[in-house]
Amino acid sequence: MYKSIQLKPILGLCIASMLSIVFISYTSIAIAQNSTLTKSTSGGSLKVQIEPTPKILKANTPTKFKITFDKSPGSVQPHIDYDFIITNNGKNVFSASSSTGQTGTPLHTAEGIVTIPYQFKSPGSYTLTVKVYGILFNPIKPESADFPINVT
Repeated sequence: MYKSIQLKPILGLCIASMLSIVFISYTSIAIAQNSTLTKSTSGGSLKVQIEPTPKILKANTPTKFKITFDKSPGSVQPHIDYDFIITNNGKNVFSASSSTGQTGTPLHTAEGIVTIPYQFKSPGSYTLTVKVYGILFNPIKPESADFPINVT
């Protein structure tokens, strides 16, 4: 009986520790999986939002980037001329305009929302760049938003 009384506090401490670890791990995973990247363009004309799927980026896994252009919070801006570029160590590894055969020519989204597929070939640090060249059929001085990301 004496030994079982001593084990109860130790057992309780072990269970509490395990639950704490599970809770902290779950919270970290939930934060990583709910990440949406948002930034204003360099000239402040638009807010760019990027939602990657899957949320945790892995090499050799098909990825989609949903890009939303907002004029004001919650208000999608239609008719945007843009390009989406991915760089690694300062070198372009992907350009949405090049992938469509229109290198150097901005693409257009009528809805203000576009989804672009890409598959990273290797893990590392990358930069996602969204360049905006026009709003509502009016050319603007190019503005950009850069998003640093890590691929595992």
